[in-house]
Amino acid sequence: MNRIILALILLSANPLLSLAQTSQPDMTVFGYKLGKKIPIPECPCKIVESKRVGNYGVLSITHIKGYQYVSGLGTPVSTTCFERLDIDNYKVKKSDQLNPLPAVTNGIINVRFAPQDAPSKEMCPLGSFNASIEDSKLTAVTFTIYAGDADNIFAALKKKYGNNAVVKPYTIQNGYGASLNYYVAIWAFPNLGVVLESSMHRSLSEQFGTVAIELPKKGEAPPQNQRKL
Repeated sequence: MNRIILALILLSANPLLSLAQTSQPDMTVFGYKLGKKIPIPECPCKIVESKRVGNYGVLSITHIKGYQYVSGLGTPVSTTCFERLDIDNYKVKKSDQLNPLPAVTNGIINVRFAPQDAPSKEMCPLGSFNASIEDSKLTAVTFTIYAGDADNIFAALKKKYGNNAVVKPYTIQNGYGASLNYYVAIWAFPNLGVVLESSMHRSLSEQFGTVAIELPKKGEAPPQNQRKL
């Protein structure tokens, strides 16, 4: 999801004008530079076997060998590495040899921090982030935060990207009158967009928010000074 575009659409009704930031922003996120290759290995894999029962109405059992990451959810990785989101699509050849998978040149990967490399629990509570890769280069970073920490994260982002952020408050309400207040903050640079969403607002008890930091898409005009937010 392109959260930069989504946030601009959400804020389009705001009558206030905001100038796009003109200073050169810091292009690194968690030590990785946007627009460059991300120099981390793939997480170790193992071969697993699964069964497929039935095929087009014919009763049969097919044994399928595929790839699976050694460190599952809840198990720390020993070295910071990345995981493909589509690892289940890769099948092991008859030789049962654990061959290296092809390089990820385009798509989204999940980067998992080893405990010794991880940012603070407040900044990155899940110990991982999603990275968008285009032409083998890092173009976007998205990570989850706790909604209760959003104000502190907002302060940290202002320290990094400046105070000239556009902030739009929102409220969702259920049929019983209970409500949830949250906000979206945007920093718009000519070559970078940053969006903080204090809550994903999927329910009134939502615990998580998100931060997205990304380069403009190819062919997409960068934010202009006259753009309404």
